[in-house]
Amino acid sequence: MAGPIIKFSPNDLRNETSIWLQNYRKNKATKHGEDGIIGKIFEVIGTENKVLCDVGAANGKLDSNSYHLLANKSWRGVLFEPTKLRFRLLKELYADDDDAVTLCTYVGLHKSTRLDTHLDNLGSIPQNFDFLSIDIDGCDFHIWQDVQRYRPRLVCIEFNPRIPLDVYFMQAKDLTVNHGSSLLAIYTEAQKMGYELVATTKTNAFFVEHHNYAKFNIPDNTPTAMHFLEGKETKILMAYDGHLFLAGNTHHPWKNYEITEENIQVLPPDEQLWKPDGRLAFAKLDKRKSNRWLPFKLFQS
Repeated sequence: MAGPIIKFSPNDLRNETSIWLQNYRKNKATKHGEDGIIGKIFEVIGTENKVLCDVGAANGKLDSNSYHLLANKSWRGVLFEPTKLRFRLLKELYADDDDAVTLCTYVGLHKSTRLDTHLDNLGSIPQNFDFLSIDIDGCDFHIWQDVQRYRPRLVCIEFNPRIPLDVYFMQAKDLTVNHGSSLLAIYTEAQKMGYELVATTKTNAFFVEHHNYAKFNIPDNTPTAMHFLEGKETKILMAYDGHLFLAGNTHHPWKNYEITEENIQVLPPDEQLWKPDGRLAFAKLDKRKSNRWLPFKLFQS
């Protein structure tokens, strides 16, 4: 039997007036133009102390949102990296720099490990420090949300770029989970904290305090107006007979496997039926055994 013709046509709904910061993308150490965007944002809102905090700093240089500021712009800051190998490289990078404090420790969710506590212990971080960058592949937003005693003026936070822009997906507040949160979820919750979205790159979103937002003359900063996923999302299509089809991206970028139509099916082929003998067929899943299907119950159409 011939299969259907499926075409995926991603629709770019970005507002050209809203995404003007994209014109300033430039990389010194960043990956997707973040260095240039950060520079332009501070041209707009100014700096107050040139202090930054980098949570998930890795080796400090590769794909770093903080390196250019610390190395070339006379900033100072604190960088957190819990992985020993990466931290060794980070520590070596800033061994002769008194303006960079490197810590091999987790920023966590418990009172004793929250960012507030770490910054309090340092005793040298201004309450309104200029820049917070978070990239920990999971609880990024929860780390930010737990910051209560400090108020960073600009926040760069990673979102999961494979989740559709119209889906609110906030991952569990659990450091053992690495799902990532959607741009819509972070945007929604950031507004409740008094922050507004002003720019995105492929994986990062930039937020400024609400009182600075008007300076950017952005008419619409909703996720669909600010970002385009470029067809990276995966869509599952449901047919009448219970068969499932795929559209969009079918490659898992982080685990390097292909999602196939065959391996997403819930019903076996002989139970993918529609109106046999003029009647509708309904399958009920045996909740006691998740993979065991009860016999069909047939109802008059």
